[in-house]
Amino acid sequence: MSMLEVIPESTRGRGVQFMAAAAAIFVVLHFSGFHTLLAADAEGIAALLAIIGTLYSVVYAFATYVIWGQFAAVEDEILKESGALKDLILFSRPLKETKRDPMVRAVRGYARAVVESEWGVLSRGEDTERTDKLFAAVIASVTEITGENAEERSLHERLLEIANQASTHRDARLAISAKRMPRTLLLFVMLTAFAILFLLFLYPFHAVGLGIVAIALTTMLLFFAHFVLTDLDNPFEGTWNVNSHAFDELATKYR
Repeated sequence: MSMLEVIPESTRGRGVQFMAAAAAIFVVLHFSGFHTLLAADAEGIAALLAIIGTLYSVVYAFATYVIWGQFAAVEDEILKESGALKDLILFSRPLKETKRDPMVRAVRGYARAVVESEWGVLSRGEDTERTDKLFAAVIASVTEITGENAEERSLHERLLEIANQASTHRDARLAISAKRMPRTLLLFVMLTAFAILFLLFLYPFHAVGLGIVAIALTTMLLFFAHFVLTDLDNPFEGTWNVNSHAFDELATKYR
């Protein structure tokens, strides 16, 4: 996949439109004689650009760090939860089929529901009632297993431990998945980005071509920086998102 294909075509189109609009505004301001009024203030505008640009880079780096940390944490909990459920199936193999089958069916049914519906539910911030019930059925199927001898009782205790681990990882995954970047932080990042563009519009470039290139490049960078920030904020939809391969594998491969 090329670098351009990573970004959706519609997003690339909007980015080009913003670049063209920003360049057009700069050209109009320049040829209207507006920039000649600010020629004496070029150093002051440059200083403001440096201050606000530094502020933007710090705030943007902080926001990206927090969001990427949450994104990675969701992926980690997905692997841990699905791994615990796989262990339930693998460790239960010494059991009789009549005792084991209800648990295996419950695990596979839950994994299938996660793949089919939970990603969409979480992306919209809706209730996960369906998968909650199916996961409760997994736990119930483990607790209902009875041991006829010391070996089976020991195995049952181990399965209960694994089920408890899966429950812990599921709770953690859902809690992290519900988190989103504070709207005030996003607003602050956007305001500093607009401030940078505004000051660039005011800056009296001597060469029109250099001004157009500077405005276009800055607009492109700020637009796609905003795209990355908002896209990563929701790990279940968009260009960069967590996938349900681990649960899909659990529902189809393990028996």
